[in-house]
Formats: sequence, C-alpha cells, structure tokens
Amino acid sequence: MNVLVILISTILFAASLSIWMWTRKRLDAFEQQIKKQHTSSHVNSEITALNAGSIGMGGRFIVLEKELHALSTRMDELHAQIQSNTPYGHAISLAQRGSSPEEIVELCNISHNEAELLLMMHKRNQAA
Repeated sequence: MNVLVILISTILFAASLSIWMWTRKRLDAFEQQIKKQHTSSHVNSEITALNAGSIGMGGRFIVLEKELHALSTRMDELHAQIQSNTPYGHAISLAQRGSSPEEIVELCNISHNEAELLLMMHKRNQAA
C-alpha cells in the first residue's frame, strides 16, 4: 500500500509540476504579448502626436508664407513709390535701361558724377 501511495503521489507531483510549467510558459507568453501591445500603443500615440504637431506647423508655415508674400508685395510697392517720388527716380530708371551718363545728365539735370554713380550702382545690382 505504501508503494501505491508513493506512486500516486509521484504521479500527482509530476502532473502538478507539468501544469505549473505549462501555466508559467503561458503567463510568460501573455506578458510578452501585453508588452508588445503596450509598446505598439505607445508608438501609435507618439505618431499621432507627431502628426498633429506637423499639421499645426504646416498651418503656421502657410500663414508665414502668406505674410512673407504680402511683405514682398508691399516692399515692391514702396520701392516703386520711392523711385517715382524722388528727383532721381527718372535717372535711376534710365540707368537701369542702360542709358549713357551723358543722356542721364542731359535729361535729368544731374551732374556727370551723379550719373556715373547711378550707373555703377545699377551694374552692381545686375551682378548681384
């Protein structure tokens, strides 16, 4: 009878050990799955946050681009206004068209040195 009790106890112990090992293996697999899902969820939330940020930045860039275009247009208007309102406006436009210093002196009543200076400034603007 003692042998039967020992045999049954050994079988029960082996079965319990097998069940414990199987359960432990399943728990480890389950933990790994949860970690993967958590990491995936964390990555997804970070990607969502980055997308929202980039959309916001895109909107800001559009606004800045519009403002830059408006400023550029305003600068062109002011430049044209300054050239037309100054006594040298006509001389500058002649210099930009490539007129000679003598023509500029004759048409605008400025000195020869001033005409030369305007032509040098124009050539500098063309090189830049």
